[in-house]
Amino acid sequence: MAYKWLATLALAVVLANGQVDIRGELKTCLQDGQDLNKCLRGLANSFKPYMKTGFPELGIPKAEPLFIEQIKFDLKNPLIDVNVDFTENFVSGLSTHELIYIRADKEKKTIAMKIFVPESVAKGLYVIEGKVAVLELDAQPPAAYKTEFKDTTIEGVAQLKVENNKLIIDGDPEMTIELGGLNIKMENLFGGKADSLARTVDKFLNQNTDKFIKDFQPAIAKSVSGFMKGFYNSAVANIDLDAFE
Repeated sequence: MAYKWLATLALAVVLANGQVDIRGELKTCLQDGQDLNKCLRGLANSFKPYMKTGFPELGIPKAEPLFIEQIKFDLKNPLIDVNVDFTENFVSGLSTHELIYIRADKEKKTIAMKIFVPESVAKGLYVIEGKVAVLELDAQPPAAYKTEFKDTTIEGVAQLKVENNKLIIDGDPEMTIELGGLNIKMENLFGGKADSLARTVDKFLNQNTDKFIKDFQPAIAKSVSGFMKGFYNSAVANIDLDAFE
């Protein structure tokens, strides 16, 4: 997936003395007479290598791996009633994204972007407790899990406004995330003491991934939104206001 990734992409990426000139490249591109959307796309396509490093000097953290502190949800059916708590979640693979589009709407003063991530992986720890059949399951020490995501699409729209005679992002970008599919693997389920029950829960979890997706999406969207805002603000801060006229 916060293939956070993307919106990355509105940044001005150019190497100068070993550093990336996020604040100046978009302005330079526009001053050279290039189309705004073409400039944005060029910057977006050139930024992938920097998603894993970020720009600490601008207060912009790296986008990969994406860290999600905690996600919790319940799983219920006539046989299973358990709570799963995922912590220390790290999502990698966002930098492999393919840019579908990035475009500015001058009338609405927005920048919209859409990317496609073929594969990404979330790793972390989980604790599960509850009831399976007639057995009450006490929480075991945290164990490792791995989730493989397939065909993730991330769309973001950033609203611009003028403040102190400069363009900035107004609020947090709106994010939409769609996951094509996923596979969840939990190590040492139930402490390795109930193999048949572990297989039952594993099967149920992977047949009901909509719950996992539902709870993972907002966490990814929130993280990606903040990352996107930082890059957009850096990229548009120094361009002329008439670029959106």
